[in-house]
Amino acid sequence: MNREMRNKQRQVSDQMAREMLLQGTEGTLSMHGDDGYPYGVPFNYVYMNNAIYIHTLSQGYKIDALKANQKVCFSVIVRSQIIPELYTARYESVIVTGDAKFVEEQAECVQVLEEFVSRFSPGLEDGGAKFIRASIGRTAVIKINIREIKGRSFRYAADAV
Repeated sequence: MNREMRNKQRQVSDQMAREMLLQGTEGTLSMHGDDGYPYGVPFNYVYMNNAIYIHTLSQGYKIDALKANQKVCFSVIVRSQIIPELYTARYESVIVTGDAKFVEEQAECVQVLEEFVSRFSPGLEDGGAKFIRASIGRTAVIKINIREIKGRSFRYAADAV
């Protein structure tokens, strides 16, 4: 699993990759799907406690896929800008491989969902608390324990301006 990046000058440190995860808001969870095909789903996420958390309804294809195989990949594009005249793009991205676990402890689920509210609905925490109480029974909170993290960044000289 620990493959070296071919273009090492674009790789960032693990610490920088983790900082980039704090800046991102959406990522794609890739998992093992039916009949050997991969299955990828975009999610909002929070990064806390050295793990990535997502939430979803507690039933469906992705739940079945994760119960069958917990090994996942989560990819985040933090920033991307096409530079047409250079036939390239500036970007920052992170790829995480890890194991997905369903969070069973209700206190941890509530803490994670409160972080979602705080991050994505600032100033609406009171309404968010009501929403969490109403939906907690049908919400699955999934924790991705990070086994490997790789961050990449490409900027060209004009970025220094």
